[in-house]
Amino acid sequence: MLKQATFISRGRWQRVLIAAACIALASQVNFQIYAPGFILALSVLLLPIFLYFNGDLNPLLLSGCIAIASPVFRGILLFIGHSFRLDTILQYVVTDMVFYWCYGLLYYVIYWRRAQRNNSSFFLTIVLCDYLSNLLEISLLTDFSHYSYRLFQILFVAALLRSLVSCLLAFLYHYFTLMMRTESHEQRYYHFIWVASSVKSEVYFMQKSLGDIENVMKNAYLLNQDLQKLDVPKVYQDRALAIARDVHEIKKDYRNVTLGLGDYFATDQDAPMQLADILKVTVNYIREAIKDKHRNIVIEVHNQVDLVIPNHYYIVTVLSNLIFNSIDAMPADKLNGVIRITVADAGHQVLINVSDNGKGMDAKTQAMIFQPGFTTKFNETTGDVYRGIGLSHVKLIVQEQFDGEITVESQPNHGATFQISLSKPRLIQEAQS
Repeated sequence: MLKQATFISRGRWQRVLIAAACIALASQVNFQIYAPGFILALSVLLLPIFLYFNGDLNPLLLSGCIAIASPVFRGILLFIGHSFRLDTILQYVVTDMVFYWCYGLLYYVIYWRRAQRNNSSFFLTIVLCDYLSNLLEISLLTDFSHYSYRLFQILFVAALLRSLVSCLLAFLYHYFTLMMRTESHEQRYYHFIWVASSVKSEVYFMQKSLGDIENVMKNAYLLNQDLQKLDVPKVYQDRALAIARDVHEIKKDYRNVTLGLGDYFATDQDAPMQLADILKVTVNYIREAIKDKHRNIVIEVHNQVDLVIPNHYYIVTVLSNLIFNSIDAMPADKLNGVIRITVADAGHQVLINVSDNGKGMDAKTQAMIFQPGFTTKFNETTGDVYRGIGLSHVKLIVQEQFDGEITVESQPNHGATFQISLSKPRLIQEAQS
């Protein structure tokens, strides 16, 4: 706790010293008006910006340090330059200090102590602090005499213009950083949706595979029973029983993995998504993923449906697999590759088409692409086969999750079009319940 408090204190002092140094340097950009020693400096443009972005710092501390650094720096330069007598320089330094002390005190009382703060009150406070502090400084320089209506006009216009510029810079930078932060959060959210979709799809098929594992274990156990009845040597009986036991352990571990991932990506914790947002997440992520290797491919989206979909992870999986299939179908030397996704309302169904102008497929390939285990994607050098969920699993998701169908139309060298029909009630039923 002590180390953390020390770190925070050190960080605050660093910010205070940086602000004091910057404002001291900026104070050298100035011009004199109305009375000797009274200047309008660039430093007062920076002071509100430091106050705005350091709301956790006590303005009395910040303005106190600035009230020492800036006037003293100005006084040293005046002394070195032999511009004025020593007593005159001291007067200028003191009145300059009074300006910053008054500015900080007014800001502390009017704005910083308030529980509710907003940009409008900040701007009005800055105008008032600038005006009253300048009025006090020039009053000290003129012994509280020689007031005129024009003086008040000059001071107010100067305070208004400096405050406008300061607040404009501070607000613009603040909103720019918020916009960048929002965009960064959005990209991270898109990445999470993408990863979660892949994991949930894999878990979905892992859970379906548990039935196959159960059958292997059951058959191994039954084999052991049959071998016992046939009076086969005990070594073979034990081997069949060992297989059943090992498969049981595999099944247990497999189930633990699926349960763990299923709990982490639990469906009841997911907020439904607009179909337009699902398309945006999928297409934007794929565009980012392929921009280096497939610069000539354009992905177009034409959506005419406005639905809220609870099972959005599965839609992302289906769309991404079909789009990546279309990308893989593009010849490497193709200069005008186009992938077009269209979504249309067909009454009780939603129709999604994913079409491309790639190399297409012959009739034999079309008849096999939805078969389990079929793939045309393998590395000819290593023999490694693509390990994605495949079109057979995409078809299974479409049928089981959305009571739909998927078909393909294609001709060699004329591209391919995948059409998915999804039941609209199945798409939205959880959102409506």
